[in-house]
Amino acid sequence: MNLLLVDDEFHVRKKLMQKIDWKTLGIDRLLEAGDGEQGYELAVNEPIDIIISDIRMPRMDGIEMAAKIRELYPDCVILFLSGYSDKEYLRSAISLHALQYIDKPVLPEQVISAVKEAVSYCNNLRNTSFAAKIKEVRLARLLCTPKPDAGQLSCLLEECSLSTLAFSDSRTILIQLLTGDGIPSGLLEKLGELLEHSGLHYLLGDHHDNLIVIHLLSDKEQMVSSLTSSFFKPLFQRVSYLFKNTSYFIAVGQLAENIQEVYQSYQSAVIGLQQNFFLGSNSVSFAGFPESPEYRPDENFRRKLLGSVKQNDPHTCFLLLESLYQSYQLHPAGLISVVRENYYGILSQLFQHCLSHRIAFPSASNQQLWDVISSAKTLRDLHIIAVNLYQSYFDFVKKNQEELSVSGKLRRLIEENYGNPALGLQFLSESLKLSQSYISQLFKQETGTTINQYIITYRIDMASSLLLKSDRKISDIADCCGFTDQNYFTKLFKKCTGMTPSEYRGYLP
Repeated sequence: MNLLLVDDEFHVRKKLMQKIDWKTLGIDRLLEAGDGEQGYELAVNEPIDIIISDIRMPRMDGIEMAAKIRELYPDCVILFLSGYSDKEYLRSAISLHALQYIDKPVLPEQVISAVKEAVSYCNNLRNTSFAAKIKEVRLARLLCTPKPDAGQLSCLLEECSLSTLAFSDSRTILIQLLTGDGIPSGLLEKLGELLEHSGLHYLLGDHHDNLIVIHLLSDKEQMVSSLTSSFFKPLFQRVSYLFKNTSYFIAVGQLAENIQEVYQSYQSAVIGLQQNFFLGSNSVSFAGFPESPEYRPDENFRRKLLGSVKQNDPHTCFLLLESLYQSYQLHPAGLISVVRENYYGILSQLFQHCLSHRIAFPSASNQQLWDVISSAKTLRDLHIIAVNLYQSYFDFVKKNQEELSVSGKLRRLIEENYGNPALGLQFLSESLKLSQSYISQLFKQETGTTINQYIITYRIDMASSLLLKSDRKISDIADCCGFTDQNYFTKLFKKCTGMTPSEYRGYLP
């Protein structure tokens, strides 16, 4: 058995070549290359059973090389060496169906384990029935490409003892597993047994790490076009027993009248998986699902939601979140990415509210928040994430009600009355019916500044904005910001900004 090791880092290749007893693993010959182009040249002259390759390399990357070698040796096994930065890049390699992705830095024991699995796979190919199944899987995958290679298609049809007429009345079904662990071992075999027990003729394979593809084919005894929802319902109930605690989507594509339309059936099933997102986990969608207009929340939704937070009104907040969820459910159309972005917006505005009002509710970075949103597999998951976060916020506020309500009300009173010359400790004390010493101590503890300092800073900030955005007289601006003495305003403004109001108005940042 021949193994090709390709990596542009010399020390990585040498480490693996010296630390691993390849003969013991069943490798008769080990070939090495420093990049994809050199690796491909070796494969042209020497049959390859297993490839271990880095992703990013000069001249020709590992993905392009593996794809070209697969054309020479369709049964060769691919093991990719991948760094963290390659994760997005690996999406383009999905059609190659690599057996494993070994994380860098590479440990010899990881490679040994992966090679043992690859050798076992290669040995199984010598088994006639196993090899036949592999060819059927390959054909099932090939039919999910928009323009399959005619020669490859013809060859696989012959090897699978099928003709193009077998697809003259066919339909594609997709089953997407919502876990990130891939398809459990033995699941495809059990699913095949279930389909056979149901009297169905089919092609079955995996298409990506978490997607199962079934092409239902007609025969003399049963036409696919004759199968109704009353047939599929009990079938999918039996399928659900196979998945046990694993969540999934099932999407049934449109009828294909010839082999060229199989891809259209596949595509309609892919669209169905989008609808499953709105329908929820373990749901089934059928091509031709009644179309509905895309739902987009009105412009006031986020404002209303934020208003319920500012008013500490959880009842209204959760009614709004529920209405958003139900509206999306009633309109299972549009891009899932847009739905995610909307939920990202209504969560990020909560964190922004806490930051701007100095509320010590734990915040999240943009990346952390997006990672949480991206982890949601269904609309229901997004809804639960939003409800739980807002519930946590209101619980936090309730737990800290006394301190948060007093300091929050103080800031709100200052912001609403900054133009009142009487605004000060006495005004605030009387408004909240709390002693001046208590509110002074609490405000200093909560914000790190005194009430008088906060009033002055806020008034100067408002005055600065008016100076730049309006042509009102400086005396009018001073008056509307609570300063009855223009000279005092000018002196204080220069102390805070380093410029007089006139100089500031003429300053161009």
